[in-house]
Formats: sequence, C-alpha cells, structure tokens
Amino acid sequence: MNSFVKNNYLNLVIAFCVVVLFFVVLSFDRKIAIDGDARDYYSYLVSLFIDNNFTHQSGNDWYLIETPTGTINVHTIGVAILIAPFFFAALLFSKIFGFAVDGFSLPFQMGVYFAGIFYCTVGLIFIKKLLLQLNVKANYVVALLFLTCFGTHLFSYTVNEPGMPHVYAFALTCAFFYFVLNLFQKRKTKYYYLSAFILGLIILVRPVNVVLLLFVPFFFQNKYDLISTVKVILRSKNFYLSTVVLCLVCSIQSVAWYNQNGKLIQDSYAGNGFYFNDPSVFKMLFGFNNGLFIYVPLCLLWLFGLIPMFNINRYKGFVFVFSLAIIFYIFGSYWAYNYFDGFGIRTFVDFVPMFLIAGAYMFQNFTPKLKYTAGALAFLFLCLNLLYIYQYRNGIIKGNGMNFDKYAYVFLKTNKAYGDSLGGANDLPLYSKKGSELLFESKNAKQPNVVFDSIYNFKDIEYAAGCNVDIKRKSNNFYVVAEFERKEVSRNSSYNALFNIVGSDPANKEKIYEAFRLNEIPSTDCCEWKKCTLAMGVTGKFEQNDKLSFFIWNKSKEAFFIKNLNVKIFDYSYNI
Repeated sequence: MNSFVKNNYLNLVIAFCVVVLFFVVLSFDRKIAIDGDARDYYSYLVSLFIDNNFTHQSGNDWYLIETPTGTINVHTIGVAILIAPFFFAALLFSKIFGFAVDGFSLPFQMGVYFAGIFYCTVGLIFIKKLLLQLNVKANYVVALLFLTCFGTHLFSYTVNEPGMPHVYAFALTCAFFYFVLNLFQKRKTKYYYLSAFILGLIILVRPVNVVLLLFVPFFFQNKYDLISTVKVILRSKNFYLSTVVLCLVCSIQSVAWYNQNGKLIQDSYAGNGFYFNDPSVFKMLFGFNNGLFIYVPLCLLWLFGLIPMFNINRYKGFVFVFSLAIIFYIFGSYWAYNYFDGFGIRTFVDFVPMFLIAGAYMFQNFTPKLKYTAGALAFLFLCLNLLYIYQYRNGIIKGNGMNFDKYAYVFLKTNKAYGDSLGGANDLPLYSKKGSELLFESKNAKQPNVVFDSIYNFKDIEYAAGCNVDIKRKSNNFYVVAEFERKEVSRNSSYNALFNIVGSDPANKEKIYEAFRLNEIPSTDCCEWKKCTLAMGVTGKFEQNDKLSFFIWNKSKEAFFIKNLNVKIFDYSYNI
C-alpha cells in the first residue's frame, strides 16, 4: 500500500469516527454540554463577551473564589481559549436566528459539543501521524484509531462532557508528541515553535500536565542519542526564542488573574493538595470508585506492550516505565485520587497517547497467536467501555462513590430502570494540611432536637428531625459523616428514604440542599440490623450564624428502624 493510498485510507477511518460522534451527540434528548465543572472552564467567555465584566464569573460558587482584591476562577483559561471559535460561531448564530444570547442556550451548548468532536478529531489525526512516523503498520494504526476513539474514556469526554478539559488535553498531547518527535528527527525551525506553543496551551488547559515532559526522552533511541541531541538543541537560538513563545502563551493566565484580582501569580487551588507521603495509586488504578483499569481496561491491556518494548529497546522501556510510574505517583497522591464525578480516572484521558504507544508495540510485535488473543480482548474491552459509558450517561453507574457492591449490582445492566438505583454517599475526606477539625458530634450534643439516641420507628412517619447545628464561624468546606444502624421491616422498606442536609442563613433562606438515599443498593434480604455510613462533602459560602440541618425523609412512609445515629461535622475551610 503506497503512502498516498494508506494516508487516505486512514483519513477515512478518522472520518468514520467523527460521523459516529456526531450522530451520538445529535441523538441526545438532553443536549447539555455546559454543566458542572464545565461551567467554570467556560465562564471566562461568558464574563468577557456577554456580561462584559471579566471580574464576574458565571460558574459554580465552589469554584469561584473571593479574594481581598477580586473574584477569581479556580480553573485556568486554556479550555475557554480553545472553545472560543465555537463560542463566537454560536454567538453569531444566536443573534441571527433569535436564540437567547446568554452563553447557555442551545447554539452555545451545541458549540461546545462540536468543539469536543473537533479536538477529538485533531487528536486522532496527530495520533495517526505519530504512529506512522514511529513505523507502526497501517493496519495496526487503523485498529488503534478505533480503539482510542471508542475503547477508552476519550469517547465519554467527547460526547458526554466536552466542556471538561480532557478531550482538549488529549488533542494537545497528541500534537505535542508529534511535533517533538519531528523536532528531534528533523530539527526544523518550525518544530521548535510549534512544540513550545502547544506546550504552553497544555499548561493553560491543565498545568499539572507539564509532567508529560517526563515521557519526551522516549522519542530517542538511547541515552547517547538523547544527550547529543539536547546539546545541539541547547546551542540553537531557536530553543531560546521558542522558550519566549512558551512563556508568552503561559502569561495569558497571569493577565487573566491580574484583571480579576490584581495579581499575576495565584494559587487558585488553595484547599486542594497532595499527600505525597501516602499515595493511593492502587486505589486510583484498581479501586471500584472510578479506578482507571476497572472502567477503562483497555489501558491495562495496552501496557502489555511493555514486554516487547523492553525486548526491542531497553532504554525506551525504562523511560516509559519511569515516566508512567512518576505520573501514577503524582496523580495517585492527589487528595481526591478518584477525581470526583466522572467516568474512570478522567485525568488519564490526557495521557491516552502514552498507553496507545505501548499498545502499538503490543500489536506490532506479539506473536500471531498472542495478537489474535490481544485483538479479541481489545474488542471485548471496547464493547465493555461503550456499555460502561451508556450506564454512566443513564445514571446506572455513578460518577463518584462506587464500591464493589454497587459495581456488582449494576454490572452489565442496561435497563434504564436501574438508573439512579444506587444510593449512599462515599465522598473522600477533604484535603487538609493540618488534619481535620471536629466541630460537632451529635452524640455529645445537649440539644433537645437530637432525637436519635435510641431506636426510632419510622412507621407512617415522613419526616424526622435529626439535628440543627449553628455555624459559629465563616467556612466554605464541611465534611459530614453520618453513622447509624438501619433495620427494615420488609425488604427495601427504607429504599426511598433520604438523609438530607440543608444549609440556611439566619433568615432561613436556603443556601444548599443535598439528599442521599440511605440504601447503597436495593436490599436482597431482610430484616437484620445493618451498620451504615454516609460520608459527604458540603461546599458553599457559609457565614457565621448560618445553620446546617440534618433529617431523614421517609418519602414512602414505609416502616423501618434507625438507631444510634451520630452525625459528625468536620471543618475544612480554607482562605486564599
């Protein structure tokens, strides 16, 4: 197959992937791309071009941080920059055809969907170019393109959550690897500047992704090749001029911060941090609470390509393992190692190109029998990935708080009746440098409204007050743990009962409301006492003299018993 035919054949494969992505998005009844964290990444555009007030952000309260000199967005500006062309197209379309010009009407939602598909396409194009330059055979490139698009969580973050940074980071990583490889092999001037420009965008989208530089030595044949090439690059004026380009791109964020609160440098992630002395790498990879290899098993399969990689070039194998191990360690040390709501460990969408390269070694160098086995497993994992994503979109799999019991209950379930069937709450303890501070524990309280000091019968009762807690100081993060024992009178009699948290001000104006089902999964037996724990992060802007209230809502008025309820509140507030 000559290069022209091969290239066009591979382009048709990418075009097929794009068409499928478009059809999937157009099939959605609810076309909401700008939601949750996506509102925060996107809010730069709304505040600047619709509200005409850059110091005002339209994101979620918990990601808008009040500082003494202004309000800043905890997230960086990179995603907004990459979405901007689609935002402007939606803005023009809305004005011409009479849609609301608010940044959130249907044209703007579709603009973000189209942005996700566009950047996914860009990533696939650069993956094709990168693999071909690494001398991967065209038929394996075809398989790897399909597997990347549909067999990993890239698919979910393209069609389900295109407002999140991950599909953009994926595209930039693919482009960066391709330009860096060409810089080392061809040393043309343009590749200095393209590499620097793309690296700057990577930092603007997700600053922590600068760790992908650890993988760059992989593109050399050995350490001598690395050293000699670096010496040549360091003697070139293009290296220093391209470094200026990198700094100029990164400075866009400083300009944004300066306009928002007068500071060029800002720690916008105050209240978040890393436990480098206690990483949760195994839980991050194999835990049922979003574990990467549980929900994206194809990434684990691809890592078997390390075996032939070591056999062919031990230097490359060591670089790959070392860089991936450091990346695992850093992301596993993050306090929220499951990375909150999402499908799989979402931050590894950005690093799919690394796993993909290992997969290329696997397909290209395994023996024929092993290739067939690996191919069959890859196809199986692709199907499983699509099933998981279907479950995730329909609320069958939860984006946060999964455990083995929940996973087993919904495994391979596709009936939409299983949507929202899982309950409980399993939030991770919030980040604290000094440890948590216990503010309140109901079993030690002297309040008359603490009623659960013994067995309480919920028969025919819809509401039962737990406790009301006066907030004694300003705070923005609480961690609430509710421990109790539950006994059902009949199977699932407590299934619809909810544990409720209400935050309100002194005038009883509601600030937050959250509700969690008492039962993690529908009961399979009856009727013994069962110990239960709900762990919940509560984020908001709480002032002194506000109030947190806890109560159980028995929606169905069915009979069950609760005893020994103990509610603990920990303060994790932070200042910036």
